[in-house]
Amino acid sequence: MHYEKIPGNLKTTILFSLLLFPFFGSAQLTDITASIVQNPGNLNAYIHEPVKKTSGKIPLVLVLHGCNQDATEIASGSGWNKLADSLNFLVLYPEQKAANNMIKCFNWFAKDDQEKDKGEIASIHEMVKYAVSHYPIDTSKIFIYGVSAGAAMSVNYMACYPGSINSGAILAGTSYKQVDSPMKSFSQMKQPTMFNDSILRQRLHSQDSLYKGEFPHLIVIHGTDDKVVQYGNGEVLVKQWKTAFKIVSESQKQVQGGPATPTIMRTDYKDEKGRSVIILYKANKWGHYLMIDPGPAINQGGEVSKHAKDGDFFSTYQIAKDWNLTK
Repeated sequence: MHYEKIPGNLKTTILFSLLLFPFFGSAQLTDITASIVQNPGNLNAYIHEPVKKTSGKIPLVLVLHGCNQDATEIASGSGWNKLADSLNFLVLYPEQKAANNMIKCFNWFAKDDQEKDKGEIASIHEMVKYAVSHYPIDTSKIFIYGVSAGAAMSVNYMACYPGSINSGAILAGTSYKQVDSPMKSFSQMKQPTMFNDSILRQRLHSQDSLYKGEFPHLIVIHGTDDKVVQYGNGEVLVKQWKTAFKIVSESQKQVQGGPATPTIMRTDYKDEKGRSVIILYKANKWGHYLMIDPGPAINQGGEVSKHAKDGDFFSTYQIAKDWNLTK
């Protein structure tokens, strides 16, 4: 169709639509940064509300992006907003600023950003408190999800505020306090030290040695060919989290996927109540990418990007299923 042949009033409509189109994708996220009064870490904050408004309490999922990403990219790449609309929960996106880190990594390795009520950790907690006070959040169903640097920062949050989180999903992350300086982060990501249980337990309880409550349950997804955050980091994290629970049994099975799905082995670590308090997904020959499965079905989603690849397996949906959000 030639633009010159389109009637004038229709031209105006098309031009207006084209001008608005770039904003449609970002319109799913509401900027609440100015509402976070206590923001010592100087982070941005965005929220996605489910399309369907229902009565009663709803879950909250925190989503933390990786380096060289922002809230908009992780929202589209992970497909969390689509699931939130289908399954009725709220999604909160903390976002790093270039002023804090030039490649927009959360500063998970910095000492002050590993401590309760300090730095970026404190800012994220203020966002959670804002969401709880302004939306009908079921505080027993608050979850956190992070990829890469966002995964490591999610671990920091889980360790600093264990009573605030039901469960966390860590995709290519590290154990809590695996490092305490930027320089150490590079070597540990490439070749993590397998600390003994005593050290890992002490670090996990370092923010509150008298804490008697339960720690958040843990889901770990990690690829064996990850060249950025070596797979061993996931094993150290599982080893650390096992110190927080009484694990009485372990079971393993292969995850079913599509034709292009890599071999994914799932290991469930169960407590005396039969709960899978830790779940490890080991993706064979998978690199440092978010695994997605673009498509229209409820168990499909995500968008391919430089940080997300089609693996015939919508990891976001699997995590939501493990969190009992799909019921």
